[in-house]
Amino acid sequence: MSILKCDDLIMQFGGLAAVNHFSLSIEAGTIKGLIGPNGAGKTTVFNMITGNYKPTSGNITFFNESITGLKPYKIVARGMARTFQNIRLFSNLSVLDNVLVGFHHKIKYKLYDAVMRLPRFKSEERIMHETCLQLLDRVGLKDRAYLKADELPYGDQRKTEIARALATGPKLLLLDEPAAGMNPQETTDLMYFISEIRDKFDVTILLIEHDMRFVMGLCEDVTVLDHGEKIAEGKPADVQKNQKVIVAYLGEPDA
Repeated sequence: MSILKCDDLIMQFGGLAAVNHFSLSIEAGTIKGLIGPNGAGKTTVFNMITGNYKPTSGNITFFNESITGLKPYKIVARGMARTFQNIRLFSNLSVLDNVLVGFHHKIKYKLYDAVMRLPRFKSEERIMHETCLQLLDRVGLKDRAYLKADELPYGDQRKTEIARALATGPKLLLLDEPAAGMNPQETTDLMYFISEIRDKFDVTILLIEHDMRFVMGLCEDVTVLDHGEKIAEGKPADVQKNQKVIVAYLGEPDA
């Protein structure tokens, strides 16, 4: 079953089409890669899907309901979460507090309850705290829950960011260059981590990544963008041999 569909998306900035007639379909339970050279339009696609940009034209459906132009917080509430290329943790807060941020949209108590510290506030805070610790345990970070985010190794900071996204309870998780800045061992660890996340949390994953070893070893299906247009799609091994893809990354061979 396709849980997300992008139909004929166009995103223009002035006279420039950053994304042009782009379509995409993601099957439930899969890990799909969105790749392409720098400036191909990959993050623009993410920004349209997650509500940061409203497409110039086209339609995006999530579980058969249009989400085109919805605000990001409304899309999160429907079951979609993302991370960013540059880690956006609250560096002076603990790992636990960073992940608790992901529960914010689920809060039901009112400001008055929090100010007066009424039973409803205390009950919800306790439940969120316990649920967050359980989540950190499932992703292997419980023993670091009370460390400040900036005290973690880079790889664990990435995992914390993913854990925060998982705290929103997503059905679809979008990862924007999760392996950026990692050394080879951290990249390998993250590859296994993401695969485990898919299975443990029953979540579908769409990711952007430049590390082709990472993509080919993790993704079951790959879509390739170049200059805002889709030039290939399919299994990683097939995409890797596609002549248009080779030209996009390496350029035309000399005559």
